[in-house]
Amino acid sequence: MKSSRALLIVILATAGLYVSAFGALGSSFPTIDSSGEEIVEWFTLHGARARALAWTAAFISLGLAIFGAQVASLLPRSRGYIFLGGALGWAITSQVQAWFWAGLAFHPQDLDPSAARTIFAIPAFWGPLINGSSATMAAAFIPLGFGELRVVPNWLTWLSLVFFLEQSIETITVFGQSGFLAPGGTMNVYLGGVVGFAWGAGVVYWAIKRMNGADNQARRRLTVTCE
Repeated sequence: MKSSRALLIVILATAGLYVSAFGALGSSFPTIDSSGEEIVEWFTLHGARARALAWTAAFISLGLAIFGAQVASLLPRSRGYIFLGGALGWAITSQVQAWFWAGLAFHPQDLDPSAARTIFAIPAFWGPLINGSSATMAAAFIPLGFGELRVVPNWLTWLSLVFFLEQSIETITVFGQSGFLAPGGTMNVYLGGVVGFAWGAGVVYWAIKRMNGADNQARRRLTVTCE
């Protein structure tokens, strides 16, 4: 199988699992604004949903690691390490969030509401912290669009810059208390999600074209050698 096709399959499967994870939670899952009683009630009634989130997180992390490694191999070595580090940070942060949710779903009926609220607040901060990993991934691309030996096209350079700035600003949710700026809230999930998906699609498009170009060059070299 061509490496570009493998990358496309991996990223589509990972994106599908990411969307499925939110679908599994439904529309009424608790947030950092929820009371301890509401958190206990939700995990008591919907523990299977929380475990489904954890299950998808395991495979999302696998997909992110493969995606990170494949894209990193197309970048200059130092930038590739930076990108891969960001991708792995994303994967690990997602795992930590998921195992807290799975743990809360194990014996929720025995939880004290105040303890449940405190424990739930810990994975809620995945949002502002994962922004650091996302910004790291974008930062690997930005310098490659400038100078004489450009590796990245202008459109992806500027898209990476927009994503980097948006994710950097989004880290202020670590100080948020409720609403749009709450940790793991609307700014993290929806605004960051839309911009992130756009940037990710751009990276995949660029990577596939670069892989196809490398494959074509390899075939031409092989043809010349055989002749």
